[in-house]
Amino acid sequence: MHVYGKVKVIKGKKLLESLTKLVHKYEQNSKNPISVEKMSSKTLKQVNGIVGFSIKINEIQAAYKLSQNRNKTDYENIKYELNKIGDLNSIEIANEMKKVKK
Repeated sequence: MHVYGKVKVIKGKKLLESLTKLVHKYEQNSKNPISVEKMSSKTLKQVNGIVGFSIKINEIQAAYKLSQNRNKTDYENIKYELNKIGDLNSIEIANEMKKVKK
């Protein structure tokens, strides 16, 4: 996928807020979710090594890829884990994967 647009670098407090939202979104349904609030000060210092950015998108060029290049075991595990998540988007992706590679 290629995304074209205007890039804005995010630093400091705004970066930490953005990372907190991102971690919460992707960890909330995990078996052992992590949170930024519970990270050690040593780990949080590593945030200084992250370059955060936002993009005001004006064009997207996408390709249709659903892990077709993976071996059969990995491919089946990906579909299984997507179905296990159980939300509509994950299930739809798993169903598309079934159509693409049989």
